[in-house]
Amino acid sequence: MASSGTTSTPQRFTGAEFIVHFLEGQGIRIGTGMPGGSILPVYDALSQSTQIRHILARHEQGAGFIAQGMARTEGKPAVCMACSGPGATNLVTAIADARLDSIPLICITGQVPASMIGTDAFQEVDTYGISIPITKHNYLVRNINELPQVMSDAFRLAQSGRPGPVWIDVPKDVQTATIELDALPSPAEKSPPPEFSAESIREAAAMINAAKRPVLYLGAGVSKAPTPVRDQAEKAQLPTTMTLMALGMLPKAHPLSLGMLGMHGARSTNFILQEADLLIVLGARFDDRAIGKTEQFCPNAKIIHVDIDRAELGKIKQPHVAIQADVDHVLGQVIPAIEAQPREAW
Repeated sequence: MASSGTTSTPQRFTGAEFIVHFLEGQGIRIGTGMPGGSILPVYDALSQSTQIRHILARHEQGAGFIAQGMARTEGKPAVCMACSGPGATNLVTAIADARLDSIPLICITGQVPASMIGTDAFQEVDTYGISIPITKHNYLVRNINELPQVMSDAFRLAQSGRPGPVWIDVPKDVQTATIELDALPSPAEKSPPPEFSAESIREAAAMINAAKRPVLYLGAGVSKAPTPVRDQAEKAQLPTTMTLMALGMLPKAHPLSLGMLGMHGARSTNFILQEADLLIVLGARFDDRAIGKTEQFCPNAKIIHVDIDRAELGKIKQPHVAIQADVDHVLGQVIPAIEAQPREAW
């Protein structure tokens, strides 16, 4: 197996070797999965790696959830692997869950040789088609020359904007084919966050300052901004409710913490929400378990909605101010513009 690292002298890699070298360069130190015939070349290359430790799952779904756990705790993409056919289909539940919870995963599966795709070959399923609705993006690599760009794009997409899983389906003959490279690609980085207008910040701050009974509603999108979230809540004296994915952003004993909202929240929290005149939604998606009947949720409240995913803005509830951006970037500009208030109406 060719040594990892960049060099000016062209090096020859098999597709499987390239995948492993790229994962090493990306900082992956643990991978998880189950071997099978169509992914064996990758496992052969992985056995030569001194940097990546493999955790053997007992079921591919377990491998997907192991990778989820690593991505959730480390805040960066984690890798799971499986063979074609039943290996790929067993991953579906874990990958779909990662999509819904915005967890960055790289899922690598083997596939029958490219020339046999569409012939109902042994352990062939349409992995690409199956994975379209449950991933942020997916790839079927039909030529080894596509592999460097696909691997780089996959890591970039998984962690940029709203995180999510990316599925790479690699036919066995692509894994065993060879490619010459002058240098391994540089580690993929996040795309820059979207820009937002100063006017939207001024409008949001004015609404917060004018509100009598505002409530702060936190979702998973605030997970990397605990300090500014708390600073905003405390400065403006905002009662704060959280989805399951945001629990802990304010300690349970904090005087502003309302705990969870919705079906599994406290009755008092849901009553408070119904009395709100302003709802400040940060990184949350108005899940039906949280808000119940859409038209009856916070009927008298104006809404400020901040989310990195444009598709979530106005999807369920129409906001009066919608800002597509990272929550921490928005709060960095909103907090200086809001006033300290006692909120006597509460």
